[in-house]
Amino acid sequence: MQTDFTKILLDFKSIPRHKRTKTFMEIAGYPHYENVCSNILKFYLDPSNEHGLKDLVLNSLLHIVDKDFQFDTDFEEIEIYREHKTINDNRLDLLILTDNFAIVIENKIFHHLHNDLTDYNNTVKSNCYNSRKPICIVLSLNKLTSQEDLEKVRTNNFVNVTYEQLFQNIKQSIGGHLGNSNISYINHLTDFIKSIENLTPKTMENKALWTFFKNNSQTIQELTDSFSDYRNSLYEKIYQLKDTLPQEEFAPKVDRQWIYKEEGCCLVHDYTINSKYKLAVDTCIDTNGWEIQLFGRNSQSTDFIFNVICKDNNFLPKPFENYERGERLIYNRFDTDTDIAIVAKSMTDLLTRIENYKHKTDENNGI
Repeated sequence: MQTDFTKILLDFKSIPRHKRTKTFMEIAGYPHYENVCSNILKFYLDPSNEHGLKDLVLNSLLHIVDKDFQFDTDFEEIEIYREHKTINDNRLDLLILTDNFAIVIENKIFHHLHNDLTDYNNTVKSNCYNSRKPICIVLSLNKLTSQEDLEKVRTNNFVNVTYEQLFQNIKQSIGGHLGNSNISYINHLTDFIKSIENLTPKTMENKALWTFFKNNSQTIQELTDSFSDYRNSLYEKIYQLKDTLPQEEFAPKVDRQWIYKEEGCCLVHDYTINSKYKLAVDTCIDTNGWEIQLFGRNSQSTDFIFNVICKDNNFLPKPFENYERGERLIYNRFDTDTDIAIVAKSMTDLLTRIENYKHKTDENNGI
């Protein structure tokens, strides 16, 4: 039975996607660091800090666990500790003490829940004097599912809360806190939320895309292998081009002839003119076709190509302004199916022009 690759490609194209941009935390390389995340949480959980959001984050988290949680921002004191020492010399990620509550937060991004929750629970209870109520939370990237973790949480009076639940509450309530907040810290919080959300591929588009890959993995692998074979067949043409026109027969003045294979595949010819300008010609092929490029190995050589050589009326077959160029001048393009002899003729024409120019300047300089 013949595989319908066209249908697979059309199905793939129909899946909605948007371009994902990196957050500042991702650029810095910190989104999965639990210590960094805990430091950020400590700042936003404290209603008295300069973010101006008051008890937004505190209530967004605690109301998931205890609907009766209340904190009076005008009269009540709060203390928040990082890496607080436990009874057994372990460390609590976050310990929050208010007039009425003692709260421990164990922050888990990716790591297994290997912590001594019994020790954590006892430590929180030791801070529950003056009628304080204990609240114990495991804040995790994904919901805990292993029986071992669930049993550990249950027996030690912890509650598992996910970042998704926390962020959902923040987003629902943040509108009422924007008037007196600091816009810079709103942006930092937004970046933090987006960074954590990017660690959890739960958007509908990712679900649809991953379901597509799962349901079509065998066909996709077949398509990928076939595409790889096709691309390798294109790259083989570079070797055929090199074998068709050996260096000693058509480019005697070239410094080096070699094949570059990192991105696509190119037959490269390097030249030196006036003993200091480094020129190169890349004859490349990929799925878009053949391309013959002229460029300099450094900025000085690029300036020499564009401002000296190409301004010589005898160098290029067409006026310089008719060529597409950026950092490189595109001398010619061909379809992938173009006969190698035609590509070779265009390439050798450019190389001959370079060699003639090199010969002329060498004679003028007495070399």
